Amino acid sequence: MKTNPNGPADTTMMSVVHDALRRDLDRLRVSLAGSPEHSDAQRAALGDHVVWMMDFLHDHHHGEDAGLWPLVRDRNPDAAELLDRMNADHATIVPGIAAARRAGARYAADAGARDDLVESLAELSVPLLDHLRREEDEAMPVVSASITERDWKAWDQRHNVRGKSLSRLAAEGHWLMDGLDPDRYDVLVHLVPAPVRVVVIKGYAGRYRRACALRWGTTVDVRPLAEQVRSPS
Repeated sequence: MKTNPNGPADTTMMSVVHDALRRDLDRLRVSLAGSPEHSDAQRAALGDHVVWMMDFLHDHHHGEDAGLWPLVRDRNPDAAELLDRMNADHATIVPGIAAARRAGARYAADAGARDDLVESLAELSVPLLDHLRREEDEAMPVVSASITERDWKAWDQRHNVRGKSLSRLAAEGHWLMDGLDPDRYDVLVHLVPAPVRVVVIKGYAGRYRRACALRWGTTVDVRPLAEQVRSPS
């Protein structure tokens, strides 16, 4: 897939990341509200996944605050007020991320922490989901109009890719591929060079799907949408 490096930034990946967060917050809500009680193994897997998600979300927001918003502000000073609102949103969400992370760690070790985790995720979801939609509807069009595709990719490499191991990138990649529609799946996988792409997609799929079966159960289909359509479970 070829893109014009001097053309407007393609911000498709922002919606991919946001939809993955929405998807798993919803799965957590359903799983934690269900019965019977989780087994020790599933409880640990769910709690650990909450911790992982909160760390991912923290890093995602840090990458925007430290790299993306300053870049857009430099290229488009008229966007300052909007970018200030994005920063303020992130600051508002920080306590909720920390609380959900603590609750996830406690639930991984103690079934009695279930209600605390449910409450913390519900409290986080209110400002977070509002922010994700606002960022997509208001900020991303300004980002696309203010910086180039080359700028976007340089920011992404520096703040979202650099320094991560292949196994970590593969785990994040499969989490983003989970249930993803074909058009955005194509954008996602072509961010990775062809030889590495094969290793990530083929070599790590089983690991991701086994982890998902443990935390969500075997009835939740976590394959990319095109694969689900080709080969229904």
